[in-house]
This record gives sequence, C-alpha cells and structure tokens, in this order.
Amino acid sequence: MLATIATTRTPNADDAVFQQIVHRHSAMLRSVARRTLGGTADVDDVVQEAFLAAWTHAESVIESERIAGWLVTTVRRRSYDRLRSATLRRRADLDDDVLVPDLDDPANVAHCRSLAAEARRILESMPELQRRCWQLRQLDHWGYTEIASELMIPVTTVRGLLVRARARLARELADWR
Repeated sequence: MLATIATTRTPNADDAVFQQIVHRHSAMLRSVARRTLGGTADVDDVVQEAFLAAWTHAESVIESERIAGWLVTTVRRRSYDRLRSATLRRRADLDDDVLVPDLDDPANVAHCRSLAAEARRILESMPELQRRCWQLRQLDHWGYTEIASELMIPVTTVRGLLVRARARLARELADWR
C-alpha cells in the first residue's frame, strides 16, 4: 500500500530513492503511530499522510540526512491531530447521547449539559496520564493490561491512577447527585 506512493510520479532516480525511504521507514513510523494512537485504523492513514507530505516536499526532504526525524515528527503531529479530533467527538457523544435521557424537558437538558461541562472541567484538570487512563478505561472500555501496555506503565500504576480519577470525580461531582 505505502510503496505505491513512490510510483505516482514519473519514474526517475528520486522515485527509486523515495521508494527505498518508504520501505526503510514504514515499520518504524507505524510503531510510532501505534504507540501514540493505540491500535486503531488511523495508524495506516497517519503513516500514509506522512509519506504523502514527504513526497509533496520531495525536493527538500529526500536530499536531507534527517528524513527519519522529519517523518517521525510528521507522524506524531498527525497522530496528535487525530487524538484531538477523537476527543472532540467523545465530548459531543457525552453531551448529546449519554447524559440527555429526555430531550423534551428543557430543564433536564440544561442540567445534563451542565453536568457534562463540569465533568469535562474536572477531567481536563487531571494530570495527562491519569486522564488518559480514565478515558481508555471508561470511554474506550480497554482492559487494565491493554492500558498499561499502551501507556508503557505497570498495571498497578494504571489501577492506582484509575482509583484516584474515580475518587476525584465522585468527590467533585457529589453535589450533582
């Protein structure tokens, strides 16, 4: 799939060099994207986008001795962009689907949206690792071992972070009960 990118222009020496770059760096870039995104279908898309960006800037990138660093940086940036957009989609799901059982009651809708906003505020104020553990467990329904592997931390750390996240949410949302 990725190797076909290198053959979209007129064949010449640069095409052969670019094809070698694709073959040499594909596995590393997939690994970087997988660590950042988790095991999603977005991994292949992000890697392909990075190679397309490199192909678009071939004159300045192919000659560079730092092609690997440029590609890794591009994959990371595009992966973070995907994560941001996924977080926004989850927020919309939380606001619109989960917390509003009766859309005919304006007071109930306002109450649920306020609760969602408060929960988001609390989650955003948590340390990144703690928030990421909570999101993977509660929103994505990952197991403790999967979370530990994804974040490269021990399972016991995952459990501790989740306990603290849940306790904080329960404590700070107690007035909403």
